[in-house]
Amino acid sequence: DMLLPGFHDAHAHVRHGGSSLLGCSLHDYTTIEAMRRRLTECIDEGDYGPDDWVIGGGWPLAAFPDGAPEAEMLDEIFSGRPAYFVDAFGHSAWVSTRALDLARIDQDTPDPPQGVIVRNAETGAATGTLRDAAMALVKEILPAEDDADRYAALLTGLAEANGFGITAYIDPGVAKAGLEAYRSAVQRGDMTARVVTSLSPLDALAGNFGSDVYELLAEREQYRSEYVNVDSVKVYIDGVIETRTSFMLEPYEDGSNFPPFYDDAELKELYQRLDAEGLQIHTHAIGDGAIRSALDAYESMIAENGPSDNRHQIVHLQLIDDEDIPRFGELNVAANFQCLWCYPDVYIDLAVDIVGEARVNAFYPVRSVKNSGGLVVGGSDWDVSSLNPLDAIETAVRRQSPYEDDDRVLGQQEDIDLATALDMYTRNAARVMRLDDKTGSIEVGKRADLVVLDRNLFEIPATDINEAR
Repeated sequence: DMLLPGFHDAHAHVRHGGSSLLGCSLHDYTTIEAMRRRLTECIDEGDYGPDDWVIGGGWPLAAFPDGAPEAEMLDEIFSGRPAYFVDAFGHSAWVSTRALDLARIDQDTPDPPQGVIVRNAETGAATGTLRDAAMALVKEILPAEDDADRYAALLTGLAEANGFGITAYIDPGVAKAGLEAYRSAVQRGDMTARVVTSLSPLDALAGNFGSDVYELLAEREQYRSEYVNVDSVKVYIDGVIETRTSFMLEPYEDGSNFPPFYDDAELKELYQRLDAEGLQIHTHAIGDGAIRSALDAYESMIAENGPSDNRHQIVHLQLIDDEDIPRFGELNVAANFQCLWCYPDVYIDLAVDIVGEARVNAFYPVRSVKNSGGLVVGGSDWDVSSLNPLDAIETAVRRQSPYEDDDRVLGQQEDIDLATALDMYTRNAARVMRLDDKTGSIEVGKRADLVVLDRNLFEIPATDINEAR
């Protein structure tokens, strides 16, 4: 056996993941045929009226041409009902024709800022896939979740996290309704983890930093407790490479690029204001252009406000330009990697066509950031990918699939040793969560947030790490 500090996941959508487990989940269904069977099960087992929405998520971009499923399959299986299914990455929605009609989306509807309505090349009609901010056109007309649904989702997500030895996590993109659910869990004695809620006004992606988010931040003290820290805010800089909605320093292979969600001056002003309020800025940035914009904004913020102990971080970090790698240590900005993505899966194969092999081989440079003095931190991005920290830890060490015998490696030069990988999901993540005085290591005076594994990870082959329980 092996005793460890409880795992800390620095980026996990726990309440949303719990909701997915309770809804029509397409996670782990990798083919169109398997998804068709699952969707049919959902409608057969559910109690749906003729006008009721069917809601779910977790479908894989890689299963569909250009990552863009069309409405017809949902129309057929759901007999014309409105339907809304978010992809596994959380940056695309697959919707039915009825949903498009109810949202009044047609060939004349313009793409919203920071969003894309996928269209028929000849007619301009919406085909059934909405990217990033365009998702909100349908999301804003969905039936509202009630308090009981939100609470059930949170408890389901907490149980899933605890089952993988997770005792602390950052929940990114929490709005007011999510904060209410967390407060209820604390009051009822149901909190079984320590959480940082990274606030976002509408659980949405881009362009939301108006009066609503500042009102939420001004009210946040009422939600603080022994188990819930509310001093973090989520900022999205771009989308994802696989849908060509990330901002790149060099264009995609097809010659296109996608503009950042904020211009440089606007982003710098935003970061200065948030930092001055004592908030951790938890930045989503995937493309190398977006990552540079974020680092520039942090640098400007420090020049304006002076250094702070706000524990800022950038999450995802798929492609970092070599010039920017040392800046994480220089600016004291943590690098939050999803290490389970560090092997050649179907999305890596998809990315080769989109950005070329040279850029793909530079994805997720964990070792380079660590060696340059940056604090490297681990997160799952559940329910985008597995919540099990051992899946990610094995992948960080091997840069190969933790699930099957596959000789292919992604960026072998970026592998890390096991001790570093464990640090990413314990002491390093605890530091980013401002919990390092309480948790993240086994020391006299700290909380006994512990996990016991059924084997010593240092005494087994690296290929067996994620088989530990």
